[in-house]
Amino acid sequence: MKVKLICGVVAVIIGIVLLGYGFYGRSEMAKARGDIDSATSWIPQDDAKGIVSGGLNRKVDAYGPMVMWLFIGGVVFVVGGGITIWVSVRSR
Repeated sequence: MKVKLICGVVAVIIGIVLLGYGFYGRSEMAKARGDIDSATSWIPQDDAKGIVSGGLNRKVDAYGPMVMWLFIGGVVFVVGGGITIWVSVRSR
């Protein structure tokens, strides 16, 4: 029974860490988009600005699925660990 409890606690901790990385990745992506906007603000024509900022934003958007999987994995680990803890404590 103690093994289930320990596994549940470890799963919750892993889930919290994954969620933390997800929030960090999301904030870094937003920061990168802000940097792109400020760096391309000096380009006078909207067409040229769109090409440059669009290409850079696509590179930032490439990290979107990874951040999404961090959130999904974090939620799965927290919920699974919580259920494992609940079952372990309840069966005592």
